[in-house]
Amino acid sequence: MVHMNDLPNPDVSGAIPEDAIVRALAGVVGSVEAAIVRLRGDDAEPDTVEKVLAAAGAPDLGDVVAHHNALTRAIAIVDHRGALPEKEWITVAELGPLLSSVVQRLRAHAFELLGPVEPEITVSAHIALLLTMADDGRFGETLQLLVLVEDATTMWQRLRIERARTAEPDERSEVLSAARILLAEHFEQDGELLRRGRRALARLAEGTPLEVVKRLSSPRTMRTLARLREDLEDFRSACRADAAGWLVDEDPEVADALDSIDSPLKSVGGVLGRGLAKVSDARHRAGESDGESEEPARERD
Repeated sequence: MVHMNDLPNPDVSGAIPEDAIVRALAGVVGSVEAAIVRLRGDDAEPDTVEKVLAAAGAPDLGDVVAHHNALTRAIAIVDHRGALPEKEWITVAELGPLLSSVVQRLRAHAFELLGPVEPEITVSAHIALLLTMADDGRFGETLQLLVLVEDATTMWQRLRIERARTAEPDERSEVLSAARILLAEHFEQDGELLRRGRRALARLAEGTPLEVVKRLSSPRTMRTLARLREDLEDFRSACRADAAGWLVDEDPEVADALDSIDSPLKSVGGVLGRGLAKVSDARHRAGESDGESEEPARERD
């Protein structure tokens, strides 16, 4: 996978390694399967995509899956033939600016949803905001739609680069610069979005083990937070966050906290295990004390 440090500064004039940028664009999103299932699967709410776009203030995309399929087909043609016919380019040419605008709005909306979830508020209030963010704000669906639209955007950018190479050479430098800026925004902003989302969700593990179990005792809370956890993991996987190094400097306690909500039984088991250990230790100390008190008595006899 190509990292941003391997790419040239878009503000610096001169030759730009086109192949490196194309490879980086192709590696932005690893898979959109989870996103499509979340947005259009049997369990998805009707009109989920439209509702998320409206909440984000983004323009109507029409059938986003159909657009994604059309771009996937165009990429396959380029890979097979080495070029994109004019008639094929015409069918997708106008999608680029629309997709780019939607990516910006979805990303901004996701940050807006995370905004009120600050560490200064109490854990109870924090969790209430997480539930609102997930249910009413459709934070998870926003992340999934961002993945799908961003993948479509990077495919369009690859086609635009191919178009500049074969038919519009005068546009090549500008097109490559725009592609690199898109990559920089993805690595910087999507990486921060993932880190903030994980920190926000991890806070529910604050306090004693019993307090954590109590917070997870509500089926709705457990279901919603587990779904939010899964959406964040899907986003992490789709964006290849581990390969990109997005979580290298993350506090290890964040991952531990997120693991604690994967299964309420795991949390309960941890609490019971620690409780039994304390009881056993107390009994052991009591036994030692009894033994010490009996020894002098035998000596007095």
